[in-house]
Amino acid sequence: MVNKVGYPSNSFYVYQQVYDADGNAIEGQFVDRNGDGQINADDKYVYKKSAADVLMGMTNKFIYKNWDFSFTFRASLNNYLYNDFLSNTCNGANVYANGAWSNRTQEAARLGFTGKSDYYMSDYFVQNASFVKCDNITLGYSFQNLFKGEAYKGLAGRIYVLVQNPFCITKYSGIDPENAGGVDGSVYPRPRTYMLGLNLNF
Repeated sequence: MVNKVGYPSNSFYVYQQVYDADGNAIEGQFVDRNGDGQINADDKYVYKKSAADVLMGMTNKFIYKNWDFSFTFRASLNNYLYNDFLSNTCNGANVYANGAWSNRTQEAARLGFTGKSDYYMSDYFVQNASFVKCDNITLGYSFQNLFKGEAYKGLAGRIYVLVQNPFCITKYSGIDPENAGGVDGSVYPRPRTYMLGLNLNF
């Protein structure tokens, strides 16, 4: 990450990746941006930024008779992340001698990097992390006088089902596109949780 005059704060400072005729990244091959015939730190450039251009949110609640349905959405547009988890799993040290791999994503295996270069400084790992997330969905039913009889008169309440983190729409290849630090080294996804609740009023 770099802060430089004339560029957004927390921008990425990386090499420009070179690709083969099929569009595959070539390990350790970068563009000689200053044209001096060699690849070194002088060829790095400021590329993209971690902060989003647009942040949006929306909450809705619909009520029909005794039923209620609500949901919350959030969106982050044109924010970028350095996919550190992907770059780490591209390291050839994670490959067993028999050619199998552990701790490697399918994308890392497809790239076939050996980890013997400064591949991790490539702009290939800076990915668009724009997303639309649904934070929660709730479906509820409110009732009055649950049981018959004078003793239960006034017993009311609401039963509901809640789902947190039900889905996320994004083209980001990592586990979670939401990361305030600009670098995603996450190994574990955010959990999706389900809740059944009952509120009673006496």
